[in-house]
Amino acid sequence: WQAGLPKPPSAPTPRVEPEVAFLKANATEATLTWLGHATLLLQVGSYNILTDPHLTERASPLSFFGPKRHAAPGLAFEQLPHIDMVLISHNHYDHLDAGTVQRLIRQEGGAPLFVVPLGLEQWMRGQGAGKVVEMDWWDRLGMGSLDIHFVPVQHWSQRTPWDRNRTLWGGFYVKHRSLSFVYTGDT
Repeated sequence: WQAGLPKPPSAPTPRVEPEVAFLKANATEATLTWLGHATLLLQVGSYNILTDPHLTERASPLSFFGPKRHAAPGLAFEQLPHIDMVLISHNHYDHLDAGTVQRLIRQEGGAPLFVVPLGLEQWMRGQGAGKVVEMDWWDRLGMGSLDIHFVPVQHWSQRTPWDRNRTLWGGFYVKHRSLSFVYTGDT
């Protein structure tokens, strides 16, 4: 911070416009769309899965202060297909954004299932989430044609100065007959 780091990008982030109509209608092709930082839209087995949702302007508990985005998300919230499931790797503000979570809970067609590390279920329910599955390392969740495994990664968790490592963190191995996918957050 004192040295002026990190330096802002010297050029805008290259951007390819996504095929929004295709993504909204897709129920057969496995796709992966990067939305920014750790937020990915994975479409597999007719499921729309979002990882570590952060689609707001700042990674902070305050809407007016804190680290600001350098580039807009790859898709605006309104362009997302209906999200069936959200995978949360850990509880840092740049991976678990309250504003985005609350919008997902209120999305048209019903709230998604939130799959979270141990210790985060209470926070999610405090945001209004009704469908929450909490996982420990090596737990497996079967959902239709998907197998989702929560796996250890080298990282840590913290949302306030008083809760360092009070919740678990990890990655996800998503297995489907058409795709195997490993998501590790930012490790």
